[in-house]
Amino acid sequence: MQVVFVLPDWHADRPRACMDGWGRRFAVVAPDGAVLPCHAARALPLTFETVRSRPLGAIWAAGEALNAFRGEAWMAEPCKSCDRREVDFGGCRCQAFALTGDIRATDPACTLSPQHGLVRAARSEAERPALRRLVYRGR
Repeated sequence: MQVVFVLPDWHADRPRACMDGWGRRFAVVAPDGAVLPCHAARALPLTFETVRSRPLGAIWAAGEALNAFRGEAWMAEPCKSCDRREVDFGGCRCQAFALTGDIRATDPACTLSPQHGLVRAARSEAERPALRRLVYRGR
């Protein structure tokens, strides 16, 4: 078994290729049989097929959810014309959805994203000195 995860890319200028591209190389089969492109994809407004409904190979090849963000056809600007589109594959769909509410949005971790200000604001907030120090309590 290989445990695969993506480190947060809040401090980079461009997003990482989440799971090496959506449904491009990996799939996760959840305990209920749902076939997911990554471990966090259940948070997305998509319907994922299960291996109980048809074979994994068929879902991988022709499943609507696994094909939703494969390749470049789904991309809008700035991703569509970006020279890194074959490197980062548009970034993380889960992160884009969590931060913008739009599953198709450019990943806000990218400096080219119109919503990159969300990431800049989060970084600034994280770098501010703490208002209160932690108080360790004895037993």
